[in-house]
Amino acid sequence: MKMLNIACGSRYHRDWINIDIHPVSKDVIRVNVLKGLPFEDSYFDVVYTSHFLEHLNLQQARFVLKEVYRVLKKGGIVRIVVPDLENICREYITILEKVLEDEQNFREKYQWIVIELLDQLVRTSPGGEMKKFFDYVVKNKNKELADYIQYRIGEKLLGSEKEYQVEGDKEGVKRSNLNVVRQKLQIAKQKFKNLNKDKIKNKLLYLYLNLISYLIPKSIRDGVLVRTSIFERHQFMYDRYSLKILLEEVGFSNIQFLSYNQSNIPNFNTFFLDINPDGTPYKGFSSLYCEATK
Repeated sequence: MKMLNIACGSRYHRDWINIDIHPVSKDVIRVNVLKGLPFEDSYFDVVYTSHFLEHLNLQQARFVLKEVYRVLKKGGIVRIVVPDLENICREYITILEKVLEDEQNFREKYQWIVIELLDQLVRTSPGGEMKKFFDYVVKNKNKELADYIQYRIGEKLLGSEKEYQVEGDKEGVKRSNLNVVRQKLQIAKQKFKNLNKDKIKNKLLYLYLNLISYLIPKSIRDGVLVRTSIFERHQFMYDRYSLKILLEEVGFSNIQFLSYNQSNIPNFNTFFLDINPDGTPYKGFSSLYCEATK
């Protein structure tokens, strides 16, 4: 069975053909899907993409889905995962009602759900308000808020209590600081290991563009310039209806909305693309999981 994973990032499996504009491994092929998919017609049994379609405008998304339709065999399955606009809006209304009644206990969750809804649509700098909020949660070791964010989007900001609670004695503090240093060294080592020509070229490009940005007066710089990385911002949001309509326009049928751990793709969960080894959803409980056939 031939399977394609589009815009895989760091979430890929060697049994699949994995493509991304910024490959992080030799198991990932560099492809700019906006130029088309470099595969022949009716080549794949399955095409999968997660948290990518929302980074395209509607015209681009329609083009990519037409390419997916082209490379799929008759009866082939496409599986799409995107942030669920309906889910986020419902959670926003729920938290809004709670914070109006109990500001002390729900203010931070309200701040988060607004960021989850809007930040990636409007941010003008890398990371946006989301990164600042993550830093706030980690700095304050706010486990309740960290657990809420992990439930929502799957992002694990804090480890187990033993990992992030500082011991009361001096030796405990030393051990905690040493663990932080080790973790940072491990992250730096992994980043260096993943370094390649494409990443170096992109880093230099971003550095050049950042330097050019200083030619624009500071008072209007953020208003006219977007300094996020490629495909960082969201350009559209989908719900059950809008995604269904888009897929039908392209020609797909048998459109289904499933749970994160449900699929018509044989043995899909064994690839651990949408689930973690412990069975939890990789992208949390705020995503929309859709499958359709050609």
